[in-house]
Amino acid sequence: MRKWYDEQLAEVRRLLGEMCECDAEAMRLVERALDGAEGAADAVRGCEIVSDGKEREIERLCMRIIVRQQPVARDLALVTSAVKMVTDLERIADQAADIADILKGAGRCAVPPSLKDMTATARRMTEMCAEALRGFDAETARTIKRTDDVVDGLFVAVKTELADMIDTHGEDGECAMDMLMIAKYLERVGDHAVNIAEWIVFAEGQGK
Repeated sequence: MRKWYDEQLAEVRRLLGEMCECDAEAMRLVERALDGAEGAADAVRGCEIVSDGKEREIERLCMRIIVRQQPVARDLALVTSAVKMVTDLERIADQAADIADILKGAGRCAVPPSLKDMTATARRMTEMCAEALRGFDAETARTIKRTDDVVDGLFVAVKTELADMIDTHGEDGECAMDMLMIAKYLERVGDHAVNIAEWIVFAEGQGK
């Protein structure tokens, strides 16, 4: 029975890593789509579908472990963290898909430099989450939390650049609104990455 239990806990970790890798791929596709790569935006939806499936699989597995094994101490922290993390992991995929939908309708909108930097930073945060989940690395998780300050600063810069765009070219107002919405979604991606990082630290028994 203990062997089954250990295998199931390992499976939870594996599935969390796979789900986050899927999210990281979605963010890489978003970054490519922002640069105008053909087909990148359409491919994001496939990542979202895979992420949704992983979410359901992880939730079922965690519930089975709780019912059959009634975990305690560090094992309970892992299972509890996994149940919490899948919500944020699923939301990152959703945000990526929302950004992709905007980009598909944005046409030839000019992309502010800070928005590209913000996209790259949010993508790196998601990749760091996947790295942290491979070994439940609390130090990498703490780096993710610090990186969120960069995303927040870039969000302010994007808003400034978009305001200048509207002042200079009033006819670009619709494009500016699209870019602002993308920036808001990216800010949320950063927030979800921070939540994941906090649960990794909690699962390792180092506080939240």
